[in-house]
Amino acid sequence: MAAVTYATRLPLWFLARRRVTPHPRLARVLAQIPIAAFAAIVFPGVLQPGGSTELEASNLYLYAAVVTVAAAVAARGRLLPAIVLGVGTAGLLRAVVG
Repeated sequence: MAAVTYATRLPLWFLARRRVTPHPRLARVLAQIPIAAFAAIVFPGVLQPGGSTELEASNLYLYAAVVTVAAAVAARGRLLPAIVLGVGTAGLLRAVVG
């Protein structure tokens, strides 16, 4: 499995060594990958905290997600303060309500 993993990453390493400048559209897509990966990690935890989809008022993680998004917008895209505020909000809501 290590060889297969290495073989799939090797072409990208060679491209990175050649200092190829990607097309501007490709550069924009590649710039969004960290955000997409973060969303893929976070959304299931927010929308399915018990393993099934919960889009109800009792899902405290939805409120924490709204606070986090608002903080990210207010902080102009700086994610660390938004994440800290979101985790704090989730913890506070769990302590007070649940």
